[in-house]
Amino acid sequence: MRKGWVLAALLSTTALAPTRADALPVVGFLQGFVASVAGSTFLGGAVGAAGFGAGAAFGATALGSIAGKVLISVGLSFLSQALQGKPSIPSPSDRMVNFAQPISYAETVYGRARKGGPLGFTAFANNRRYYVPILAAHPIKSILTHYLDERVVEIDAGGSVTTAPMAGYYDIRPFTGAAGQAADAELMSAFPEITAAHDFARLSGAYVSAKRPPAEAFSEVYPTGRQASYTPVIEGHNAIYDPRTDTSGYTRNAALILAHWLVEGLGQDVDWQEIAAEADECDKAVSIRGGGTQPKWRIDGVLSDDQDYEQQRALLAIACDAWMYERADGKVGVRVGRYVEPSITLTGADFYGAEISQGSVPGVPTEVAGLYVEPENAWREAASAPFVADAAAKPLREEPKLTMVASHNQAWRINRRIARTKRPQYQISGTLGLIGYHLQGVRFIRVQHLGIDEVFEVGELWRNDGGLTFDLVANSVTADDFADQLGGVEPERPVSGKPVQSYDDIAPLQNVSAVATSGTAVNVTWTPAPAPLHQQVRYRPQGQTEWLVDTLSPGQSRHRIAGLEDGRNYEIQARNRTAAGRGGEWLPTGTITVRVVNNTTPPDDLINFTVTGGAGSAIIDFDTPNDANYAATRIYRNTSATFAGAVLIATIYGAPNASDGHTDSGLAPGTYSYFGQPINGSGVHGTRVGPSTVTVS
Repeated sequence: MRKGWVLAALLSTTALAPTRADALPVVGFLQGFVASVAGSTFLGGAVGAAGFGAGAAFGATALGSIAGKVLISVGLSFLSQALQGKPSIPSPSDRMVNFAQPISYAETVYGRARKGGPLGFTAFANNRRYYVPILAAHPIKSILTHYLDERVVEIDAGGSVTTAPMAGYYDIRPFTGAAGQAADAELMSAFPEITAAHDFARLSGAYVSAKRPPAEAFSEVYPTGRQASYTPVIEGHNAIYDPRTDTSGYTRNAALILAHWLVEGLGQDVDWQEIAAEADECDKAVSIRGGGTQPKWRIDGVLSDDQDYEQQRALLAIACDAWMYERADGKVGVRVGRYVEPSITLTGADFYGAEISQGSVPGVPTEVAGLYVEPENAWREAASAPFVADAAAKPLREEPKLTMVASHNQAWRINRRIARTKRPQYQISGTLGLIGYHLQGVRFIRVQHLGIDEVFEVGELWRNDGGLTFDLVANSVTADDFADQLGGVEPERPVSGKPVQSYDDIAPLQNVSAVATSGTAVNVTWTPAPAPLHQQVRYRPQGQTEWLVDTLSPGQSRHRIAGLEDGRNYEIQARNRTAAGRGGEWLPTGTITVRVVNNTTPPDDLINFTVTGGAGSAIIDFDTPNDANYAATRIYRNTSATFAGAVLIATIYGAPNASDGHTDSGLAPGTYSYFGQPINGSGVHGTRVGPSTVTVS
């Protein structure tokens, strides 16, 4: 739910590397700091998940209120409207990305779901891109299936991907937020500024690294032109209480998940004996098409804290046809979908006024086909088979978003309920007296009034200001509306093809090439394309993920990219594009890499490079060459006398023909070797000196 728990990241100087940060922003639900690590972005600091589950203010009761009225019970007819007119609800496909942005909200995973998540860390080192997708803001049970983009892959005990063609290029080391979760050893080795305190405590995700493949394998290993998004199928929250066993753990049971959301997410209270009975109903075996059974009501999906209370309630409740109410003792009651014979009958004497309508009103759907999550469609959204309520009328389809449902049978049963709720034989609305208190917690009533004698389901019950009258909205229902053994009539689910990226018939751009020119620019050229095609050129610093795109007018055969950073490598691609905005394939598939160099002349050698060991530090001294090409000296450190594996610890900018130096502090006792290398203003380096080996006490 959108509330004040989204945290602004706090910049800290406790783990800053010498080079500037050039990676992407941070995740708002992590406490701690952003640490710039050798061109990276890091979140989480020495802690993990923020305290974001204290609930939201949404009126005088657990269900909500408006001016002069308090909602004390709510059913499907009301909840199905709650998702209309709300901000767009992300589809499962929308969540299958790894992203970085200034603010990201906490995500809770219930049951099974496939998803990606915001990047808690990203940086480049040792010819590998390291990134840490955060999958959930809480501990989870496990990861069921590993996906890199749309490819299912397997990993060995060490986390190395063993599935071709990704084998040898990717490592995946999941973490589930368990107690005592430790920081990743490989990440600490690759980035010395990362310590054991960076453990992503109480968060779930994975340490992923992607090795850059050779040009001939690039399109196979990186089909999207960049490292793959890690979007696994996970078994979510593993601390959901079950009153039947007095234990907490992972479950897909809808009633238990609803209770967890109410208690842990909103700070409400429930009657656990009631929840136990509803959980038994959820576990009831129901028939499915083709034979076999499944539990009646499950919840599988993702909630985000940028969704408001009503939206979350609707997503969860619609998934299991839940009816929610305010109890007399102040607790929140939950009843999952099933029919119960009414025990209360209302007559004309109970109403101050009532209106009964009969038959459907214009604009109601003739069929309902919910968009649910289909595991056989790579856990993406799919349209279920429709429930047709009126085959004779002009088709009008409604497609409710059942993003917490991962079963066609369950989705179709919900379609049936929604369709019948929207086309009741009778609907009654009226004002009741004090008998309204007796309806608190009553889902089904019998109404004998205005010439009818029918069973109704309470859709809305509002207590008016003063507590002496109640407003009721209810639809007539039959026991058959709630039938659950429907495997014999459940239609075959529509066949869902795997999503395929298509470039239609747009001609590929031919002979794309690029070359660096003076003035920190790059010229990109290609063979002219026929009108009315025009071109787009995209480029990015090597190691980054975000592209900058230039869109050109028709008839061009070259483009100059100016204002680039001196001394950086840039990746470049181009493509044809139609006047309607449809783009062809970015070419070449493996990108062109061009180094922008304004000055190609290396500086002269350093003079008198010496290192002195001390208590917890080492002092490096040197004289710079008397050379106008000199701009700075790079200082490297290693624990052995070889340069292989040495870490850049500082870049010292200074004038030619001068004495300069650097103090490397905070060192543990031991032996260290140092190297120095002069560079010019474009980053072109001269001769490296060293090692100079010292002992630090």
